[in-house]
Amino acid sequence: MRAPRLFFLVVFLLGFPVVSIGAGSEVIEVSVARFGSARAPGGATEPWLEAELVLAVNVPPDSGSRAISRVGVALTLGWELPATAGGFRRMDYYRAEAECVALATGRANVRFYLPPELVKRDQLRGTPKLWTVDLTVAGQAIPAAKANQAAALADGSARRAFLSTAAAAALANAGLLLPQYLTPFAGEYPRATPSFVRRETLGHAPVRAEP
Repeated sequence: MRAPRLFFLVVFLLGFPVVSIGAGSEVIEVSVARFGSARAPGGATEPWLEAELVLAVNVPPDSGSRAISRVGVALTLGWELPATAGGFRRMDYYRAEAECVALATGRANVRFYLPPELVKRDQLRGTPKLWTVDLTVAGQAIPAAKANQAAALADGSARRAFLSTAAAAALANAGLLLPQYLTPFAGEYPRATPSFVRRETLGHAPVRAEP
């Protein structure tokens, strides 16, 4: 069941960022970025903020592989918040990452969410003022293309400055921007949602009940 949504669409038709791995050149790009509201399944009334990243994936026939393994997707947001009484506008920063097990040629949708309490408190709606998407393959960074960020960050120096600021500022909001699999939307949109590498339980031994 698809959750009701109101989307603000950002579409890019730009060149592909390419990373060479093995025998071929695997191509992954952010073709569409959508930011909007979504109500969680089960009758929830308060909307979450949903960021949907549509990845276009091409695995060259001569690469010797049917899929690109370990594709990392990191989303960084910079929200300009309304000014409080007698105050000034300020920026809030959020960052989250997800790692796809493998992506075959075609489309893959990776989603992140901010919870309804933040949406209501900070009046989050539409597209954030600043945002970037960083892609990696097996830990190797894919060079950023213009489609991977807000228009205001198209200049390389502006992008680097934003990421530098966000790296420190987003720590205050760690754990608030969530990948889809950690939200009530985990079972939604099964058609184009990839499987993800899960690490949140690694290193924790099961608790045994005492006899």
